[in-house]
Amino acid sequence: MKELKKYLKVTPLMLVSLLVLAGCKKEKIDSGYDNRVITDARKSSSVRIINLSGYNQVIANGDTLTNYIIRKPNDPLESFYPGTNYFPDNGRLGTTWNIQQSFLKNGTAKVLVERIAYQSAKDTLGLNVKEDAQPADYYLLPGANVQVTGQPDFIKVPRSIAAASNPASFKVRILNLSATVKPEQGMESINGPMSLAWADGTLISSKTNNILPGQYSDYIELPYTTAQLKVLTPAGIQVPGFGDGQILNPSTSTIEGLTMTYVPIKTYVPGGVYTIVVAAREFKIPYRSSNTGETVTGYQNSLRVINDVSEPVNLTYGRLQAVNAIPGINGMKVLVNGKALGAPMNYTAQTSYEPFVIGNYKIEATDASGTVIASNSLNLGANTNFTLWVHPDASGKTTISAVANDLSGTLYAGTGNGDDATYSRYTAGFPFNIRFLNLCPDMPYLSLTTNNAQDFQGPYGFNTAAVKNLRPGIFPIEFPYVIPPYDAKPYQILAFRSSPTVFPGTWASDIPVVNSKDLIARPELYVRGNLPNQEPGFYTIALVGSTSPSAPADKKAKMIIVKHSK
Repeated sequence: MKELKKYLKVTPLMLVSLLVLAGCKKEKIDSGYDNRVITDARKSSSVRIINLSGYNQVIANGDTLTNYIIRKPNDPLESFYPGTNYFPDNGRLGTTWNIQQSFLKNGTAKVLVERIAYQSAKDTLGLNVKEDAQPADYYLLPGANVQVTGQPDFIKVPRSIAAASNPASFKVRILNLSATVKPEQGMESINGPMSLAWADGTLISSKTNNILPGQYSDYIELPYTTAQLKVLTPAGIQVPGFGDGQILNPSTSTIEGLTMTYVPIKTYVPGGVYTIVVAAREFKIPYRSSNTGETVTGYQNSLRVINDVSEPVNLTYGRLQAVNAIPGINGMKVLVNGKALGAPMNYTAQTSYEPFVIGNYKIEATDASGTVIASNSLNLGANTNFTLWVHPDASGKTTISAVANDLSGTLYAGTGNGDDATYSRYTAGFPFNIRFLNLCPDMPYLSLTTNNAQDFQGPYGFNTAAVKNLRPGIFPIEFPYVIPPYDAKPYQILAFRSSPTVFPGTWASDIPVVNSKDLIARPELYVRGNLPNQEPGFYTIALVGSTSPSAPADKKAKMIIVKHSK
């Protein structure tokens, strides 16, 4: 009997059939989930609503876009509202709304905004918005409020969406929509012409000076920076900004109990376009007939920073400055790939910041004769900030150290949860960040304290390595900042000779004490005469010079202050 062969004979016709079936097989696609809040395609118009009046609901062409939900006080969900298709975050109108193109019929739309709240009368405003060739914003103002007079309910303002001519710069202007504020709550008068200034009160440009109410300045271009841009009245009074939990002193427009005016510090990025608008807004102020800390509300003119375009992500530039910490060397230049960074520096002087395209750079320091006295290299990353310190190392040799500065104002708060600490970070709009460096080779170990050898105090504590046993030219990088509270009492910064086993050690009485008021860049800014105890910003305090008894006076050890925000 023959053995049965278990093979299938494939004919040409069968082979063709198999190939056809294989070609018809559907590709298996992995299932996915689109977690975008908005999944449909939408095109924005060039028209925006800038809501400065607290409206929270909106209807466009008869279509209700927000949720119209009212929460009672003390409701567990008082701060949470369901999102809608057009306002997915919380279903309410915020400060800026880009009107979708679909709402414009022949270039126009009918918009109704309303303010609704528990047991409060509804406040309603209707307006017709129109898209023109020039992008524009409709600023909604608190003109109907009983504490503000002499102002329309809204005003249309053209805006620019073109970036600065220099790609490393940003554009900014001032828009003065200040109102006459009624004095029933004891509010001082802050209106009239307004001028844009740096943090120390130095006016920035003649183009942004004395802008009258109802008018706006031309845009000016400035190198990208981290700055506290202020607005001043002709008398030099600072216009307040608005911070979470802030209580305003009505008679001085400063933070209640202090002589400081709240103005946020932020990074103005390359390609950014900004309007700093002054308009009335509601503040909490002390209840004058109470000593229990109760508050009421009152309106005062206040500044806000409005992004006129979506803020670009900086993937191209970093910033550099240099500091001369070599005693006896004047006229020092720091060269970056052969190009001078700023002007020549005398001892303890610093250059202004300059932006540089990311990449590798050769850094050189030269004396007044042009002789190279130190060199180093630096890989500059995007959106980074470095100070190039030219200083003696522990052996006294001149060196260049590139020290990274964190100007984000973000820190680990030690609360919340989440594997990536998402809910454990806090970003301060009004930061007081100080780091310390030891650039004195005569001081093997340097420790810093505040008054009477006490530890520094702050709302989030600090890393003791930031102030303990600092060695020459070795810089702490993990949480290196001491953060005094914004309402700190006057304090001192004392230098101690310490050791790995002794802290804080022996007070270095030969090194002048730094007082908190030394952080004030320009006392003339405070036209009322009362200086604050400190000024907000990002600082480095470095020990430089020599502790030798024979050192000449101009080379003796001292602590110098470098402020990294403008």
